[in-house]
Amino acid sequence: MINTTLLGSLISLTFLSIITPGPSNIMMMSSSALFGWRRTIPLYLGINFGSGVLVTASVFGLGAILEAWPWLLFIAKLFGTLWLSFLSIKFFRNSFKDSNQIQAPENQKTVRPFYFYEGVLMQWANPKAIIVAIAIAAAFIDISDTPAKSLSVIVLIFIFIGMPTASTWLFLGNIINKFMSNEKYNKKFNFVMGLSILLTAFVILFA
Repeated sequence: MINTTLLGSLISLTFLSIITPGPSNIMMMSSSALFGWRRTIPLYLGINFGSGVLVTASVFGLGAILEAWPWLLFIAKLFGTLWLSFLSIKFFRNSFKDSNQIQAPENQKTVRPFYFYEGVLMQWANPKAIIVAIAIAAAFIDISDTPAKSLSVIVLIFIFIGMPTASTWLFLGNIINKFMSNEKYNKKFNFVMGLSILLTAFVILFA
């Protein structure tokens, strides 16, 4: 049997935690603004899949593991910071090239949309995602009769509430893309993308 009171709270918390700005949302919006929403779908799916895995791990004891070995969270944050900083350098380098250099075949691959697995890894280095996952697991473990059933309810709410909510950031970036897709803005937006990735890296490290 499902606790309907907890169910309403779960729906509200899922919506609010995803609609508010965070490293993953900013990255998704920036990628969509630069590459368009279709090419950002792998990142979108990776972020959502990574969140689902985080919640599943939290239900089965991730919080206890991090409490026992808090240095694991620092390692994850450090890895995420270094990885995102490396990616930001690629965008910064492109922002200082002229249009012909950017379009040259040898430079076509210097910047690209994020891959699915990068979206997954991003969540495991995202303090907001980890904290939200642990909080949801702790607060709603009793939403149903057993942990397995509770997890099923949490995942279903995430699929039907969380994923559509996350897509708001995807399409917000696509709106920006329509205004910024002119070639003369290419260098500027590469710089903005690099800056947003670098700021995300610092948010992850110092959160």
